[in-house]
Amino acid sequence: MNEKDIRISFLITHFNRPKQLKHCINYIKKLNLPSYEIIVSDDYSNSDIIEKIKTYKIDNLILSNFNQGLANNINKGVKACKGQFLIYCQEDFYAKDCLKDVLEECCAILDREDADMIRFITNVSFNKLIKLSNNISLIPKFSFSNFSQNYYQYSDHPFIVKRLFFETNGYYLENTSGDYGETEYAIRMLKSKIKIAITNDPKFTDALDSVSVIDRRIVKEQKIKISKKVIKILRAFRMYFECVFYNNNKRGLISYKNGRQ
Repeated sequence: MNEKDIRISFLITHFNRPKQLKHCINYIKKLNLPSYEIIVSDDYSNSDIIEKIKTYKIDNLILSNFNQGLANNINKGVKACKGQFLIYCQEDFYAKDCLKDVLEECCAILDREDADMIRFITNVSFNKLIKLSNNISLIPKFSFSNFSQNYYQYSDHPFIVKRLFFETNGYYLENTSGDYGETEYAIRMLKSKIKIAITNDPKFTDALDSVSVIDRRIVKEQKIKISKKVIKILRAFRMYFECVFYNNNKRGLISYKNGRQ
């Protein structure tokens, strides 16, 4: 397919889960969309697994010479995409049939710049959203109604952006643990002028009860004998602290430790 004819690039990041990857690919193909490509970016999976996924029906397999983490895996995959729009997901998320019903709506909203990113699934219920269309709502940049949810605007769960989104707004911070990297990017998005929207209903389903790393920390914190409400408030203040002191050029977090050096 000619590069100019590719409307949507599906970018799937993968690491040692070929079964989930195959399902993820098959669910995309079941949508029967016109003019799309499937890019798989692998973070140095085992050699036997690489040989297996080479047999899968994808358009481009991007490999690594050593394990470099999720951020690098996304970045190198993004740079290989050729479509006008980019849909990102990890291998353990499966597209629902209803995704195809909102794609043109999503593309139109991104083209009008009513939003810069549209998410397809979330584990968080926002108290306040702003209606953009029948199926898509904007997450307010800051709302007191969303005081304990504002920092959840971004997640590494499935989303759609224009292909040049990362070139314009910055790629993911590499040489970081997944936990640190996603939190840093969430702060970066919160601090920026980026407008993030979300579909009113989930358009992807997770294969293994997948939880964003931001959410996983909440689960760990809840093991401490403190009420969930207090934990949410304390975490919100911590995120706002990070947001206030975030340096767009230095790109580092103050109160979080990078687990990957």
